[in-house]
Amino acid sequence: MAFSLEFPSPLGAEGWKAMGKVIKKPRRLVVLDLDETRFRGLRIRGAVLCRGREEIARSMRRASPRSVWISTKQEATDDLLRSAQECRYRRGPISGLVTLEPPRPNSIPGLQGCFRRVAGVAPDSKLLPLEELLDVLSAPQSDAAGLFTAAVADPQSQTLALTRGNMRTITVPFSMFPPSGTGVQPDFSRLSLADYGHTVRLGGYEAASDAILYEADPEYRRKARKKLLGDEKTFGASLRRLRIQKGLTRNDFAPLSSKTIARIERNEVGKPHGETLRTIADRAGVEPDEIESY
Repeated sequence: MAFSLEFPSPLGAEGWKAMGKVIKKPRRLVVLDLDETRFRGLRIRGAVLCRGREEIARSMRRASPRSVWISTKQEATDDLLRSAQECRYRRGPISGLVTLEPPRPNSIPGLQGCFRRVAGVAPDSKLLPLEELLDVLSAPQSDAAGLFTAAVADPQSQTLALTRGNMRTITVPFSMFPPSGTGVQPDFSRLSLADYGHTVRLGGYEAASDAILYEADPEYRRKARKKLLGDEKTFGASLRRLRIQKGLTRNDFAPLSSKTIARIERNEVGKPHGETLRTIADRAGVEPDEIESY
């Protein structure tokens, strides 16, 4: 993804002036962190780095209700709550909040009242690495909706809560994740997210985000089926039919990653060739020129 705006560092008058012009855009990101070195060199589309209580209050007054806020520290989240509750009475709840460090338990109801959707507030929340998280959250919502940014496993209820890049959360049962074709069991105590939200890892077990959403979200399934009809004559569609017929998962094409196979099947990249094509054919047990016949 291309990034068009660097974090202002430090924020001066011109930085705030520029922020005022851009903050009206959908999917605006405001990142709260005192450590600007953490973001040095990053270029994130439509994002602003905000440091300190005064800058938080100022940015809150200027921010669009559709903005998404990312707080890296509990103290910054407390400062944000103070400013957000004042603005809420004038403009209503703000779009979203992601906390990299869980907030104080007593502050969570207040945060949920000020923000339409929150993620990362549970003590055991697992989030994408910071750079990947910012990348997904800065993407158009139509793209981000198919990616996961945060997850929480609850062994007591045997459920997994997954927050998507559009800040909506779905909850699925542990039973949705049967052992893989090679016998790998999901380990929910080793939950993590990877590949820019394309992959849910449960120890050595991996599940693709689109496979989870296809089963759990009827609207996503409807759109996926419609797209599949349009793509049914492509190389990606043929590969998917071949893979299913052979009883293979996307993890069975090493050294190619499951993300790479998913992108090929979704026609997000051109038809593979060379060593990549040969690897796919070998793992599927066919000749390279046979794949498109499926």
